[in-house]
Amino acid sequence: MRIYVEDWQVEYGRPNLVADDEDANEGSATLVEDGDGRLARHEGKPPAPERLSLACVDGVRRAEALLVLPEDGSGDQAHGIAGCLAYGSVLIEGERRPEFGPCQVERLAIWGSSRKDATLPEVAGGWRWESMSISRTEIHAPLRALETRMTAKERGLAEELAEKHRLTLVDGTLKPLRNRPLRVVGYVKTHHRRLLEGAQHRQVPNMDVGWRTSLFTVGEERFSAYVRIGGQSSLGSPWAGIVRIEMFQALGLDVAAAIADQLAGILPRFAGVAHRDPRAPQNLQPVGALESHLRRLMGVPGLATRAARDSVASLAAPPPRGS
Repeated sequence: MRIYVEDWQVEYGRPNLVADDEDANEGSATLVEDGDGRLARHEGKPPAPERLSLACVDGVRRAEALLVLPEDGSGDQAHGIAGCLAYGSVLIEGERRPEFGPCQVERLAIWGSSRKDATLPEVAGGWRWESMSISRTEIHAPLRALETRMTAKERGLAEELAEKHRLTLVDGTLKPLRNRPLRVVGYVKTHHRRLLEGAQHRQVPNMDVGWRTSLFTVGEERFSAYVRIGGQSSLGSPWAGIVRIEMFQALGLDVAAAIADQLAGILPRFAGVAHRDPRAPQNLQPVGALESHLRRLMGVPGLATRAARDSVASLAAPPPRGS
C-alpha cells in the first residue's frame, strides 16, 4: 500500500481532488493536437531570456464583517458583508526583476435580498464602502458576490494586458471571458474533475519538469493542456507540480500549441517553493508576491473590522445636540 502526503497545506483544501467530469456544459475533453486520440508529451520551448514578456494577474478578497439588516415588520433578516477585494498584475520583462503593475483596491458593503436602501457611513481614517445589492437571500450569497466581482475584475485586467500583445496568465479558468484571439491563458492550480479518459488521465503525471501534454478541448471554446512545473517529492502525490493551462480556440491550434510550448519552458523557473508558499509548487512565486502585496494594500484586517463596526455604531448613535 502506498500513501502520499500533499505539500499543499490543508487549509487550502486539496489541489488534486479529481472526480469524473460532471459538467454537462463542457462534456468530455477531446485530444486535438497529435492525432489518433493519442496523448503525447511535448518538451517546453522557452523564449530567449531577453525576449520574455509575461504578465501574471491575480486577486485576493476578504470578508471583514458580517452584517444583518432586519426586514421591516416581517421578522426576517437581510444578510450582508463588509468586504474588500484587490487585484493587479506582475510584469516580467526579459531578465529584469519582476515588477508590480497597477493594483486596485475596492471596499464594499454587499447586501442580499435586493436591499438598496442600506449604506455604511464613512469613518475616520479614510474607511469607506461602496454599497452593492444582490437579489439572493442565502447567508453566504454576499461572500459569493464578492468572489464573483473579484473574478470579473481579474479577467478584465487580463484582457487589457493581452490586448497590448503581452502573454498574460490569469488565475483560474478563462470563464466568463468570450472566445477571442487574445494571448490570455487561464492558469488552473487545482484539479477537481477528470477531463481525460482513464488511460490518458493516468499518463499525465509521467512527465518530466518542463514538459506538457497534447492539447485537448475543454468545451467548445478552449484548448487546454497539463504542464509539469515542479518535481514530485519522495512522499508527494504523482500529481504534485502539475498545473493546467487554457487558451481560446480563436487563437488557432498552431498558435495555442506554440504558447503552450513557451509556458512549459517558462513556468518551472517561477514555481513556488514550500518554505515560502503553502501552495507550492503550483502557486507561482511572482503570484505569491503579488498576493502579499495586495493584502498589504487592503490594510490590517483587524482595523478594517473595527472600522466596519464603528460605521454601524454611528448609525445607532443619537444625533449631535443642536441638530
